[in-house]
Amino acid sequence: MSGFQLLGPLDPNFAWDGRRLYGDRDLGPCTPAPRELRGAATVVVGDESGRWRLLRDPLGLNKLFWARSADATLVVAARPQRLVEAGVRFEELTAFPRGYVADFEPAGGEAVQHSIVPEAWSSNPESALAVDEAARMIRSAISRYLAAIASAHPSARPFVCLSGGLDSSGIVVLVREHFAEVTAVSFDLERDAGRKSEDRATAERLARDLGLELIIASVTEDELLEKLDLVLVEGIDWRDFNVHAALVNAALAEAIDEALGSRAYGEEALVFTGDLANEFLADYHPERYGGATFYELPRLPPAALRASLVRGVETSHREIGVFAAWGLPVVQPYAVAVDAYLGLPGDFLRLSDAKPKLSERMFGDLVPEYVYTRPKVRAQIGSTGGGGVLAACVDRGIDARWLRRRFAELHGLSDERVLDRFMRGGRYRASVPPPQGGGA
Repeated sequence: MSGFQLLGPLDPNFAWDGRRLYGDRDLGPCTPAPRELRGAATVVVGDESGRWRLLRDPLGLNKLFWARSADATLVVAARPQRLVEAGVRFEELTAFPRGYVADFEPAGGEAVQHSIVPEAWSSNPESALAVDEAARMIRSAISRYLAAIASAHPSARPFVCLSGGLDSSGIVVLVREHFAEVTAVSFDLERDAGRKSEDRATAERLARDLGLELIIASVTEDELLEKLDLVLVEGIDWRDFNVHAALVNAALAEAIDEALGSRAYGEEALVFTGDLANEFLADYHPERYGGATFYELPRLPPAALRASLVRGVETSHREIGVFAAWGLPVVQPYAVAVDAYLGLPGDFLRLSDAKPKLSERMFGDLVPEYVYTRPKVRAQIGSTGGGGVLAACVDRGIDARWLRRRFAELHGLSDERVLDRFMRGGRYRASVPPPQGGGA
């Protein structure tokens, strides 16, 4: 093994095992491979003896890509573009698999590999966890996780991305139990003669009722679309649903960054989001706009769709990646409760009000009734009448084909078909690096 080279920073680690948070030193090459790791993590760590460890969390929340340089050095980065800028052809790069630990010895040879993906996630057994028990487990896991983060980051200023929907509302009421001076941040698109979106109106009402400061990340269409190249690179995805969500997050990140620059918030900030609950509950539906259907998913039984969506988390960097462009670390609290979510039976997922039923048991009267009874609205849409980011993109011809073509251009590709090998079925092409001279 000629060595390792890390290009640019990795995404922050918020790994947890139900008892403690893991730092990079806790996950180094001389430590046992963690078996109960939850939350976001990537590790590229060496020691004085020349041993190296690569690790990626079981959900694949943090990203890691690798390639071999001309002198056989293993070059790794959290973004494909960093490898491309270093002279690696996009066709030659590969993702490190989610949920793997690989230990490399200085003498070369096969890496010692450990999978840390729970077997139950792959075998997908018939689930039968009662809703009340699942709610108790989810609430407990998130609360203990937030307590651990608050203890590890006592001076951090917490920002919660608040749409006024159930997922983000649940997170904001729990975050304020563990942090002082919580600030909510809500997105809105200046598109309809100054009219507020339903998301923004609900977020304003909830922030007022909870006594929270609220920052409105309000942008014009031009300001929003200026960030397309950034979100394609940092989000590592060209699919319209994730790109549209990433544009929302870019506006939120910029608003937080501006607030940090103009107020005495100190140097450390933490951003909390309600992401992932939709995947864990298979809570997605297509949207109609301009006579066309967007965000369609395969027609699968609810449990199978949930399994597919959870596997597909490894290719979505619409949150962590985008906020990282502004140097903002993201915590996704629902991630640590994935086991309880996966324990919910498929019949429960079929219910039209599955999420409100579960959320009421999780949060009780901490969340106001008007949030529970509000119709679900995608952050990319903003209101039940449609529009929002989806409309802004479609009206300007920025459709799925445009996004795919632009992603290819940004990564130095003249042949878009290469992307079909890079991502297939919602999964990155992934493998553990072979020994020097081995094939990918």
